[in-house]
Amino acid sequence: MRDRILAAAVAVIRARGITAATTKEIARSAGVSEGSLYNHFANKTALFAAALAEVTGTARTAMAALAASAGRNTVEENLVRLAADMVRFYGELLPMTGPVLADPELIAWLRDNGPVSEQRRAAKAQNGVSAKARARTGPGQDAGAPPSGAPGGPPADPAGGAVTGPVLGHSALIGYLEAERRAGRVTADAPLPSLAAALLGGCQQHAFLTRLAGPEAVAAGAGLPAAPEEFAAGLVRAVLSGHLPPE
Repeated sequence: MRDRILAAAVAVIRARGITAATTKEIARSAGVSEGSLYNHFANKTALFAAALAEVTGTARTAMAALAASAGRNTVEENLVRLAADMVRFYGELLPMTGPVLADPELIAWLRDNGPVSEQRRAAKAQNGVSAKARARTGPGQDAGAPPSGAPGGPPADPAGGAVTGPVLGHSALIGYLEAERRAGRVTADAPLPSLAAALLGGCQQHAFLTRLAGPEAVAAGAGLPAAPEEFAAGLVRAVLSGHLPPE
């Protein structure tokens, strides 16, 4: 039931925003009574925080995949895949986070690494359910949760080390670039924090413009491709220009 409530909360918040979303509407969408929400979440803030954690889990999974790709494919290919994923992620996140910026309680939750803590708490609860399932099904039938970094599993720490809060993705991207620099696939003088900021900032800008103006206006007025993959390819080429060793 918790998963159904959480999915309904994400859908309602995406459609209406955090400010306009109500627990009554979420309960109706989930097909449960409003009171039953509080069997799984302490209060409305906890429910909305868990919904935000659910969305940010897609970015953590993308960053974990990037870290695992160090030394494989090309740096450009790896970053294009990440950038396309991040454009979509920001497109989902932005409608949810506007009111968060004016909510001290939610900001404190974000700064205290709330999304990761919430996903790990949920994974721990799922492990408890899985242990009971294994006891029922017997040995050899593993009903365990996915491993860290896998879709649906607890998040993996970024390549650059454990960093909490909203800067975790930025730090993870720097960690990936550092690994590629050690492998000689990024130039020694590349300003890695600035490259990470330019890449993620470009993805967020594309999502922001698309959300407000629509893809047609973005293509006509901003000269940016509407498709995330096409935009990502151009962005990565621009960001990496001069920072890859000659072939």
